[in-house]
Amino acid sequence: MTTFQDCSVGIVKEVTYGTAVTVSRFVEFTEETFDYSKNVVQGQGLRVGARVARSGRRVVTTSEAGGDLNFECLSKGQGLLWEAMMGTGTSTMVSGSTYQQVFTLGDTPPSLTLQKGLPRIDGTVDAYTFTGVHCDSFELSFGNAEIATVTSTWNARDVTTATAYATPSYATSPNLYHFANGSITTGTVTAPTATTLASSITNVANVRSGTISVNRNPANDRYNFGAGGKKAKPTVGMPEITGTLEVEYDSATFRDAVLAETPMSLVLTYTGGALSAGTETLQVVVSEMKLDGKLPTSNGGELITVGLEFTVLDNLTAAQPLWIVARTADAAL
Repeated sequence: MTTFQDCSVGIVKEVTYGTAVTVSRFVEFTEETFDYSKNVVQGQGLRVGARVARSGRRVVTTSEAGGDLNFECLSKGQGLLWEAMMGTGTSTMVSGSTYQQVFTLGDTPPSLTLQKGLPRIDGTVDAYTFTGVHCDSFELSFGNAEIATVTSTWNARDVTTATAYATPSYATSPNLYHFANGSITTGTVTAPTATTLASSITNVANVRSGTISVNRNPANDRYNFGAGGKKAKPTVGMPEITGTLEVEYDSATFRDAVLAETPMSLVLTYTGGALSAGTETLQVVVSEMKLDGKLPTSNGGELITVGLEFTVLDNLTAAQPLWIVARTADAAL
């Protein structure tokens, strides 16, 4: 029997922006808010005898869709999401059945077709198919004693209910990335390659939690004559990468970095199960960040922790400001 727990989200990369493709990758999600928005304009012309707004003078001049998609970080089945969020992704065989996927900020991120299935009370599943789905922003949260999670915001060109529902199928036995298998390092960064993971030299043992946020700043208002009130594909703006850290006050390292504008790097690494070569891994690699504040306070005599905010910069010489790397059994994104 189909129940309300049988909601689904499927995605696929589009060949042409806004042209639907049958979804083939299904996402284990925790929340979605995809909806439709229309710009309704009511004609204001006066007419003898008319006392309220007239039905024949109401028009929809533009429309769009979109919403949030939140999910937990898994060791399989999420390469297409990372590519769409970051903009560029590659998958390279490391050895045997082990692959490494590397994602960087791209100027022409792919658009997706996204279909969500919503069960009615009687078990009927209605399909809502969104086309021209494009990532606006996302945030990776690495919480204290928590599963690594992503909250992401997407804009879409259109939605239809006429497309047939695609039966979901999921990656086999993925592992969760979570607090107990995470670590953070800093110092000189060795950047990831197509087949090697990133590394840095100094273990950081006082970080309790944090976030990394990427805002692509896309131009989502590309409405032009001739497109029937539907938008053209958004163009990306200047990405903004920011984040937060909660750290225990066990040294002067972060205090001095705030005061002296000292650049720091960050390599967040989660590990999962065994692969044919190495271990399932998710890495977030920041070439350079600078701390925007704060200094420690007394905290009423309790354990002193500091909530820091940071901005990610280009490092001038680093190949990328941000990499996301997945070591996985998935051959394709």
